[in-house]
Amino acid sequence: MWNLMIQTHNDGNKHHNLLDDTKLATRELVESLNSASISEISEIQHKPADIRDDNQQLNSILFQNFKRSKMRILNMKSGFLRRRISESPLSTRPQPEEAQKWSESFAALMASKYGSSLYRAFLLREFSNENLEFWLAVEDYKNSKPQKMAAKAQQIYNDFVAAQASKEVNLDAETRLLTLTNIQSNNPDLHVFDRAQRRIQHMMERDSYLRFLQSELFLELVRNERCSASTS
Repeated sequence: MWNLMIQTHNDGNKHHNLLDDTKLATRELVESLNSASISEISEIQHKPADIRDDNQQLNSILFQNFKRSKMRILNMKSGFLRRRISESPLSTRPQPEEAQKWSESFAALMASKYGSSLYRAFLLREFSNENLEFWLAVEDYKNSKPQKMAAKAQQIYNDFVAAQASKEVNLDAETRLLTLTNIQSNNPDLHVFDRAQRRIQHMMERDSYLRFLQSELFLELVRNERCSASTS
């Protein structure tokens, strides 16, 4: 009889420990998922302490809230890009005929402040903006004061050209070596990155620039001109 009472007491302790562990896991999940429904999770605490069922419910809630969070992030990203363009000081919408000129050449696009900003937003959305960032960094370097050129050249090389750089661009080994040799000269000049910049521009002209001209960001700007021409 005494042994039966001890066993019953131990089983009761195990049952309470099981409930406590389940409640602790539930509270941690509520705290870590700000998008989780507290009412959904709290229901688990009032059910029998069946660990297998509870784990399935916790995993189900975690998965559902992960999907909702992922969709919110994608929507926020899209909205952020639109706001970034519209709230920019360069947000004066160009006329359709002006935007149409961007399709004439890469240089025409980059000569437009609005056009280059829109192109950059397009690349950011595709997570492929390293080439443009490098190209713009070199343009900025060319306009630097002579006494700052050496430091800027080294920074551009470290960020974009060096192997395993944080924003490494796709360059052949010969171009990388030539660029490094130019930087290590006593007085780096305006032409340090000429070959590397030409190669990167050529890549953009054959790839991302053409895709930009087919994107909704660009087509929306020139659509009015095409509609007007078709009705005249």
